[in-house]
Amino acid sequence: MKRNIYCRWPLLLAVALGSAVAFPISGQETNATSATKTLTLDSAIHLALANNPDLRVLAAEIAAARGEVTTAKTWQNPELSVAPGYKQFRDSSDKQFHGDFGLEQTFEWPGKRALRRAVAEKNVAVRQLALDGFRSQLAIQVRRAYFTVLASHEVVALREQRLVLGKSFVAAAQKKFEGGYAPEFEATKAEVEVVGAQKLLREAQAQHDAALVALNALMGRSPTESLLVTGKLGDDVVLPNQAILLEQALARNPVIKIQEAEVARTGLSLQAIRKSRLPDFKAGPNVEYTRDEQIFGFGITLPLPLWDNKKGEIASATAEQEKALAELEKLRREILRDVTIASQNLIAAKESLAFYAPALRDKLKAALDAAAQGYGEGRTPLLLYLESQRTYFDTQADYFATLQKQFTAQAELESALGISLDQLSQPPNKTK
Repeated sequence: MKRNIYCRWPLLLAVALGSAVAFPISGQETNATSATKTLTLDSAIHLALANNPDLRVLAAEIAAARGEVTTAKTWQNPELSVAPGYKQFRDSSDKQFHGDFGLEQTFEWPGKRALRRAVAEKNVAVRQLALDGFRSQLAIQVRRAYFTVLASHEVVALREQRLVLGKSFVAAAQKKFEGGYAPEFEATKAEVEVVGAQKLLREAQAQHDAALVALNALMGRSPTESLLVTGKLGDDVVLPNQAILLEQALARNPVIKIQEAEVARTGLSLQAIRKSRLPDFKAGPNVEYTRDEQIFGFGITLPLPLWDNKKGEIASATAEQEKALAELEKLRREILRDVTIASQNLIAAKESLAFYAPALRDKLKAALDAAAQGYGEGRTPLLLYLESQRTYFDTQADYFATLQKQFTAQAELESALGISLDQLSQPPNKTK
């Protein structure tokens, strides 16, 4: 779902990588962030796992499924029948009270209750797996949104630096024009560069605002709440070889576990329906009472399965199990495909990041500083100065865009795996 947040941000100058940054939302004063607690990645994940409303929905479904287990274990209530009346004799006007009383209990065919309970318990297991899987996916998406906020902030800071430099360019060009050292077009060109810088800054701010809203939503917070985010942008992702990734995806992906449990549930349901062809019966004592005579008996009621052999229900349950098996096979193939594609994208992003070596970016920054100083002193031509600006800022923007692609590819890979990459080294029962 796309979110467009329109707000103005104060200019923030020269923010270093890995620093703590305050992010006020539209409509709030800047000093409102002073009361905001610092949000680390771990605390963001903790807040999401505590406050995300979808978790409460899944927890309620588990509670409902447990209620079905209780229902499956409960015996049917006995039935009491009372039929009072009177008995009149043909050759006399005498009347006597007459009553029929009975008590019946329904008994299911052995095995029916156990199968029904097993189906209900498997429903609980499926919903519990869904909750665990959602918690894992939620942590992955929070991590992705968190680093998106950090990366988008760095882009905002970069665009602000370009705007500040553009304004300095306007002042220098105007001074040169007034002194007769440059044509008027040079000053106009400087103003155009400022307009372009303002446009890029506004677009970066909008992307940053959207990232903040997305992170707030994942944590179950209001989209207008302020955030004080700390973290470090790095490219130190360690990627296991593809064979290990594929093996771990099939063994530990919660979506596969859910579908495997669904296959087991449909199998139990089919067994239960087949067992339902065997009749239940009712048994219990009965009494026929008159003043002079009491008749005690014990009755059994047994339906005859002559017409309804559950053929339709068995056919439907068989089809449901075949469908679950086919969906399991399809799901395994899709997950292997997604893991392969995401791992390749992550490898490509890591290799692309290696091209933007810190030494190269430092050289570009030094060249830009020298060109800016030289232009102000009249030693650097306009075209060289503009090209130095464009090269530096475009390279920096490409670096952050590539870094964001790495975060995206990592999140897609972890979503396909069902667990984070740092959990691959943990035993399956230790993953969260």
